[in-house]
Amino acid sequence: MSDPKRLGPKPDTGAAPPVREPVFNLPDVIMLVVSVLAAIHLGRLLLAVQADLEVLSTFSVVPARFALEFGWSDRQQVVRDLVAGLDPSAATEKLQLARYFVDGAEMRWWSVLSYALLHSGTTHIVMNCLWLAVFGSPLARRIGAGRFLLLFAVGIIAGAFAHIGMHVTDVVPLVGASAGVSAATGAAARFVFSRGLRMDSMSSDAAVQALPALSLSGMLWNRQALAFVVFWFATNWLFGAGVVTISGENQGINQGIAWEAHIGGFLAGLMLFPLLDRSVTRADPGGAAAH
Repeated sequence: MSDPKRLGPKPDTGAAPPVREPVFNLPDVIMLVVSVLAAIHLGRLLLAVQADLEVLSTFSVVPARFALEFGWSDRQQVVRDLVAGLDPSAATEKLQLARYFVDGAEMRWWSVLSYALLHSGTTHIVMNCLWLAVFGSPLARRIGAGRFLLLFAVGIIAGAFAHIGMHVTDVVPLVGASAGVSAATGAAARFVFSRGLRMDSMSSDAAVQALPALSLSGMLWNRQALAFVVFWFATNWLFGAGVVTISGENQGINQGIAWEAHIGGFLAGLMLFPLLDRSVTRADPGGAAAH
C-alpha cells in the first residue's frame, strides 16, 4: 500500500529559493570590455614575433605618422629628433624602429581607437582592467552601456591626440586602454565622492543614479574629490617622469607610461560626463545637489 504522505503536490512552505550572487558583480558592458581586451591580449601571446609586430604596426598609434601626414614635421626632423643625444648603437636601433613603423607606412586613421585594444604586457592589461572595474562600474550603472562606450571611446581618442601633441616625432607605438579608463575615472569622480555615499550601494543601479553630481567648482570644495584628483595627477606625472615603467613583453619595445594620454582621457571624461549623465540628480554651480 502506498504511503499517503507521498501523494499529491509538495506543500508550499512560502520560502523563496535562495538567490545566487553572481561571481563577478560587474555591469555587463564592463565584463564585455574586459573580455574583449583579454581575448585580444591572449591571442597576441600566441603570435610569432614578426606577426605581432605587424599587428602593432597596423593598430597602434605612431605619433610620427600623424606629424608627417599633417605637415607638422618632415622626415629629416624626425630622424634628427630620434638620434639627438644618443650613442651610435642606440641611434641605430631607433632608426631601425623608425624605418619599420614610419617608412612607407600609410596613415592608419583608425589607430586613434584601435590602439586601446593592444597592451604592452600582462601587468599593463591587468592594471587597466582592475581600474576599469573599480571606476567604470559605477559610471556604467549611472549612464548606461551605450553612453559608457561613447565616453570610453572619446577618452581613447582624446588620449591619443594628447600623446601625439606631446611626442610629435616619436616612432614608439602607443598602446593600451588607459586613456579610456582614465576617462571613466574622470567622469566617475564627478559623483562617487558625494556625501552620504555607502560603498555597499555602488552595486545598485538605482543607488548610483541617485547620487548627487558635483559641478567642477563643487569638486574644489569636496575634500575627497579634490584629494583624489590631485593624487591622480601627481601619480601620473611621477610615472611619466620614469618612476615606474611598463616594458613591452611581446614586441620587445620598451614603452614608458603615456601619462599625457591618461590626462587627455581624464579631462575628456571629466568634461563630457554632464552631457551623458541620465540621473535625475544634478549639481548647481556651487556644488550643492538639486533635483
